[in-house]
Amino acid sequence: MPAHTRLIRISALLTLITLLTTACGEDRDERRAEHTEGDISDASNDTDAGQTTPDGHDVPDLVDETWDGRLPEACRTAPRGKRPTAAEPNIPNLDREYTIELARWNIQHNAPNHVQTTDAINAAITWAHENNYGTVHLPAGLYIVGKPTNNKYTEAIKLPGNIAFVLDDAAIIEMAPNDTWNYCVVEVSGKTDVIISGGTIRGDRDEHIYEGGGAHDEGHTICVWQESERVRIENTTLTHGTGDGILIVGGGDDGSSSKNITIRNNNIHNQRRQGVSIVGGTNVVIENNEIHHIAGTAPQFGIDIESLKYNSQDILIHNNHFHANKGGDFVNMDGKNVWFEYNICDQTGVDGRQTDGPIVHWTQTDQVIHGNTITVTTGSSNGRWGIIGYGTNERKNPAANYIINNTFHGGGIHMANTTRMHVTGNTINDWLILGTDVSCLLFDDNKINYQGGENYKFRRMLGTAQDNLLNDQSFDLPMSPDEPFTNSPPHMW
Repeated sequence: MPAHTRLIRISALLTLITLLTTACGEDRDERRAEHTEGDISDASNDTDAGQTTPDGHDVPDLVDETWDGRLPEACRTAPRGKRPTAAEPNIPNLDREYTIELARWNIQHNAPNHVQTTDAINAAITWAHENNYGTVHLPAGLYIVGKPTNNKYTEAIKLPGNIAFVLDDAAIIEMAPNDTWNYCVVEVSGKTDVIISGGTIRGDRDEHIYEGGGAHDEGHTICVWQESERVRIENTTLTHGTGDGILIVGGGDDGSSSKNITIRNNNIHNQRRQGVSIVGGTNVVIENNEIHHIAGTAPQFGIDIESLKYNSQDILIHNNHFHANKGGDFVNMDGKNVWFEYNICDQTGVDGRQTDGPIVHWTQTDQVIHGNTITVTTGSSNGRWGIIGYGTNERKNPAANYIINNTFHGGGIHMANTTRMHVTGNTINDWLILGTDVSCLLFDDNKINYQGGENYKFRRMLGTAQDNLLNDQSFDLPMSPDEPFTNSPPHMW
């Protein structure tokens, strides 16, 4: 694997979080109210196997098949987590709406005094919140914002809790050019029940001053952190940050997370580092977005789950369109019960090869990768793998990984140095499936359409296989859970 696959720069992000905890610490008592798990859309999403999602997709049958006598008791897995959901924001006065009066607050379009514009918009939002308005509208226009707080951080729009901030379709909030390594164009810090919707939120990527040391990769268009809860970001264009489209982070405590975050129907593109970074997020739903042209500084993924000292689990990534992302489309470093389903991943448009992707999962993670369409056109530094697992022979996670019912064009599946894999029902067009040193493998009903050479390429595999096809003909893989199976000679590795 490439040496730079270790992703977010840990020291920089932890420094930022310490800064925010000290300088921007919010009174979290405001949002400690009890809450109930909700839906990710108007229809219920608490679906079981055999049912369908609200948008009509099948929910996979993940009944554990390893206890029908085909695999030994030692391969027993932990129960699979439910398909994740996120509770929706509950804003008491949502129907009470206020449109920011530009003349009253002395807010001008494209004004050179971006500090004054920042203060005025924040003052208008605060006034509306204090006067029990649940929805605040920002009219059409270009608003240049940015207020340096020190030599490392530039703040901009800071939202309170219990608010829907709705941008006109022709409204653009843009970060003023600056030289700080971190900023948030719109920030939700330690708040509950927030909606951000509409318009365009833009960073300063093209005009940023990349001087003074550091990577300058922490300029984000939206930040959700300090254990915020019930936040929805929808119908928004997020572009040109020096860092991420959306950054989700926990709080100051080990194991913390921001919770119940929904990211829906957005266009996230031309971010320099990531489309979405989850650095401590629980019950996160990312659905129906277009995430593309992420490139500039590592890791350059569409979505990256990498929790550092925080906790990320129960994450649904559903029905998104990923394309032309330099690093890859999705990487899971440490997330648990992650469902990546019915997405389109397409390398078309990548400048050169992808670094790692399209889909990468690491040793201790567990996920359901289901129903996706994955097109490999340029390959990556790892080869032509649509899904690759980085393993170490020390996987301690008792949950299984499921790779089921995916369709690949020009790329295949790579699995190595791992255990408890359930790989079934996949169709590989014009490439192969490779496995080495995998145990407790359930490998059924896969299909390869390829005339170019090796197809099912296995070395030291322990498990069971049945009903697999090569070019529409039955292909026998006499695998056993007791004796390592190899069908590829050493000189082919």
